[in-house]
Amino acid sequence: MAKRGLNIYKRKDGRWEGRICQKQFSDGRCRYRSLYGKSYREVKEKMTALLAAKEPAQKKCDMTVPEVVSVWLRDKKGIWKESTYACYRQLAERHIYKETKTVRASDFTNVCFHEYVNNITKSDGSKISPAYSHGISAVLIQAFAYVSREYRYQLPDLENPKLSRTGKNMEMPSEKTMKKLEEYLLSHTKDSTCLGILLTYYTGIRIGELCALTWSDIDFEEGILKISKNLQRIKDFGEETSATHIKVQTPKTLTSIRCIPIPEEILVILKRRQKAGNCYLVEGTKKEWAEARTVQYRFAAILKACGIEYFKFHMLRHYFASRCIRQSFDMKSLSEILGHASVQITMNLYVHSSMCQKRLLMNRLTKAA
Repeated sequence: MAKRGLNIYKRKDGRWEGRICQKQFSDGRCRYRSLYGKSYREVKEKMTALLAAKEPAQKKCDMTVPEVVSVWLRDKKGIWKESTYACYRQLAERHIYKETKTVRASDFTNVCFHEYVNNITKSDGSKISPAYSHGISAVLIQAFAYVSREYRYQLPDLENPKLSRTGKNMEMPSEKTMKKLEEYLLSHTKDSTCLGILLTYYTGIRIGELCALTWSDIDFEEGILKISKNLQRIKDFGEETSATHIKVQTPKTLTSIRCIPIPEEILVILKRRQKAGNCYLVEGTKKEWAEARTVQYRFAAILKACGIEYFKFHMLRHYFASRCIRQSFDMKSLSEILGHASVQITMNLYVHSSMCQKRLLMNRLTKAA
């Protein structure tokens, strides 16, 4: 069986065989060379030595940390989605460029790297979230690895730091609160925003996916919601501009492109409010669409009208996932509905047990005795 990351197999005769591509032809075919050994380690060492002999020696790097990141961003710009490039560049401009502008990349050891990431602060001096710290560290790790590999520079092999988790545990809204919100949404389905939020409440879609939805994305015969795009506001990076623009693009991952069965009662409501296929489900005032921050403002106003303490729109996705677990959804189905790449992501990010659920579980102990 092949070992992960290397083309090494154990043969039927008990020996280990490793294969290295010696020459790649224009049609994609390779001419391979086989190396043999009595153990996996022996073959791996032979392959490593052969590959090292083929590669040119690494050069000393005189660039600063920001220069390394800039090279990575420049080379990858045409490959990434526009939103991905904008996200990485914003992280670099807000933190990396300013705080490491005089640091030589060759001197940026893991000790320096970890100290830097764990001490990043916001403009007001407060600590940033672990998720944001992870994003910044990911930019640096990828940039250093890319420039080292592609340009053969001697650069430190950066490793993920252990981030201190100082954030509060997520508090889910109570069942009573969510029921109150649901009742309000059901009684205001003539309003496109309420209709869109209600659909989110029952499908767990992301806010960008909701904003990009048109009526043609709903298959009324099959009762299916087709998620194939999202709507985002992306920063422009011109020399003399700080403007942004709206972009409708494919979702963040291939697994985010999915079909979600719509609950029958919600499908009936959607049929009553159905409009022309090219119309956006959530309508704008000046444009035909409503962007994410507009929907967030409207959502906050709805919570206020309901007398509900504010919580973020994304909490609807968390609540949906937790409610599905309580209804005994299998994790594979739920993961696909949410558009996650793996079941583990669903478990780690979106499944939260309530105090009520914990109490029921704890009470089972006495009943079982």
